[in-house]
Amino acid sequence: MSEALDRSAWPTAEAILADPAASVALKAVLRDWATRDVVDAANDAAVLQAVCQGAVLAALGVAR
Repeated sequence: MSEALDRSAWPTAEAILADPAASVALKAVLRDWATRDVVDAANDAAVLQAVCQGAVLAALGVAR
């Protein structure tokens, strides 16, 4: 089975919420999005990741 399909390697919301090392911000998003449609939440998370990646590249002075 490919790693992309191996769901046992993916963290669960419950595991992250129980992890004292997880950030307060991440835990807040997980709690806030808990009742959302998972496809919509995943799409929003992908957009947020792209925005953050762009901000990192800009901060590093890397051309996009």
